[in-house]
Amino acid sequence: MSKQERGGTYKKDAPGFQLIEGFLSPEACKAIVVCLDEYRKTYEIPIIYRPERKRSLRYSVINGEDIRSRLPAIQKLYENILPVVQRATGQNIGPMNNRMAGVNINFTPPGGTYRWHYDRNAVTAVLYLNEVNGGEIEAYPDYRLLLKDPRLSRMQSYVDRLLQQGIFLGLFGHKHTIAPKPGRLMIMRGDRCLHSVRTVSGDRERICVVMSYDVAGRVSPQELPLDSYLYSSKRYVAKRDPNYELNIKSTESHPEE
Repeated sequence: MSKQERGGTYKKDAPGFQLIEGFLSPEACKAIVVCLDEYRKTYEIPIIYRPERKRSLRYSVINGEDIRSRLPAIQKLYENILPVVQRATGQNIGPMNNRMAGVNINFTPPGGTYRWHYDRNAVTAVLYLNEVNGGEIEAYPDYRLLLKDPRLSRMQSYVDRLLQQGIFLGLFGHKHTIAPKPGRLMIMRGDRCLHSVRTVSGDRERICVVMSYDVAGRVSPQELPLDSYLYSSKRYVAKRDPNYELNIKSTESHPEE
């Protein structure tokens, strides 16, 4: 990746939330999209649909294991962005131990959305590859009362749901809305930033690279539930939100019902 392609202007908007405009050139982004179009002619990628009361999860994804073996340029991008993310956040972080979740490519179709959630990892960087109608990220940076003991996952779930109520968002949250634009890089403290993706409108899919970084050696107790929920087209069966679920059951099903 040339210095010109990686150039851009740095903008710090809020604690735990930063933007870099023009991190990649439009030409570089277009080249990646062309490469991904060719990839999908050869490999089938799963369609994920998880209905939710407010905003559902509906997208297709190339997971990190497949990227590592089949898309080395994206894997290299993930590694090259790490120093940028470290400088932007001041966090001593590295690539996630979980390779499947470390770097993903998300395709959100027209009508698709991504539910409200926090990430399992400390820092997440999202690189937009194209521009579409809709598909904006809505984010509330540094908006979480994070409990340190992972054994308190049930209590964490309750606190998170409570703070997602409109009255609390209005009183204590500060919403940022980030539209898709080729080369725009968004960096956030993913485990402290409540975020979601608005409905993609029009007739073009939204494409982005999602790169996740974490404290060295950290393993989330929700690894297996989340991996199944995010990367498998099987029906997800669980009593609780996968961000707080410590085990999982799944059954074969069509991706959309």
